[in-house]
Amino acid sequence: MTGFDIRERRNDIGLSQSKLSDITGIEQARISAYELGKLNLSVNEVNKIATHLEKIDEPALLKLKKKRFQNSQHLDSITAQRPRRGYSKTKRNNEYLEVLKSLESQFFNPPTTGLKAVSFFAGCGGLCYGVKAAGFEIVATNELVENYKAIYELNFPHVNFLPNDVQEITKSDIEKILKKHKKIDLMVGGPPCQGFSLAGKRDVNDKRNTLFEYYLKIAEQIQPKVILIENVRLLTSMKDPNGSLVSKRILDTFEKMGYKSNFYSVNAKDYGVPQHRERVIFIAVRKDLKNPSSIAEAKYGNSINLFNSNPSYFTFGDAVSDLDYLESGELSTKDKLHRAVKHPEHVIRWLVDVPQGKSAHDNIDPNLRPPSGYNTTIKDKFGLNLLEQLQQPTV
Repeated sequence: MTGFDIRERRNDIGLSQSKLSDITGIEQARISAYELGKLNLSVNEVNKIATHLEKIDEPALLKLKKKRFQNSQHLDSITAQRPRRGYSKTKRNNEYLEVLKSLESQFFNPPTTGLKAVSFFAGCGGLCYGVKAAGFEIVATNELVENYKAIYELNFPHVNFLPNDVQEITKSDIEKILKKHKKIDLMVGGPPCQGFSLAGKRDVNDKRNTLFEYYLKIAEQIQPKVILIENVRLLTSMKDPNGSLVSKRILDTFEKMGYKSNFYSVNAKDYGVPQHRERVIFIAVRKDLKNPSSIAEAKYGNSINLFNSNPSYFTFGDAVSDLDYLESGELSTKDKLHRAVKHPEHVIRWLVDVPQGKSAHDNIDPNLRPPSGYNTTIKDKFGLNLLEQLQQPTV
């Protein structure tokens, strides 16, 4: 079980590093270093962690949370007791806003290419935003969740919707698209694969196991020039009920369909997004096109040397430091879409004195550690040294 597998499993069940440390007896620092690939745990330690992650269930997790909340003491408003805080714009905030403006311009005024695309599992349209900005006309899509679909329709009002459930899309539905548009150049989508397991955890009846197969069957009928699949990086280590790697099944299916394919592990921060967000991208190119699959090179990085002169990553502060500073529960007077979440007082207590760059799960006082949650998201958001925090890459 790799460090990445452990982190994904913890996050999936809502178990913090500190609590995993408590129940396994392994130091949290060692677990953290292993998850980050900076330290190798012993086989016994890895097996112990895997065993506990396998056994823990919802009732046990709720019991852990209940105990922690019972120990938590509530105070009157923490923020009201402290001087009002603020911060200034980072040096690269204007540069980041220019990048956003450029992308917005490409979206509303895309290049004329004559290329056409279809999208599946579209969500609110994030992936399609980039597809349209690149010059593709999106002619059809589908999305199961009605609320996501409603947002998508606001962003892409002229796109034809296929049946919401990909399992209900028929050959006739696809034939209508092909009859109207003759050919499709690009097919994109992020079929869910959560039903596939890590070692020791498997549900062969989870219908999400087969959704990517429906996606590939549709692709086989459409025969676009290029097929793209986007998913979490964990997909590269997921196995099907027969013990075969899902990634290999996808690549083998592309080969049988007449495509040259490969997959690429990417991180959004390398392409100008102020967030550490890892994904895997499968690219399949029809063999008659004679071109190999490829992906754009990273544009940003933290090292500058003879072989790399990319600008440094954008930080969280670069993205938001032009906005009004808001305390918990406040609304901006300048931007109606800018508002701060109203945190309960016990959550603010967890966060208010967290040292710069640390997680609330690392608090010395056990009563000030969150009972669960992503250890990389519950970080110093209320600390006095906010400007320094805004100058750090976000995760």
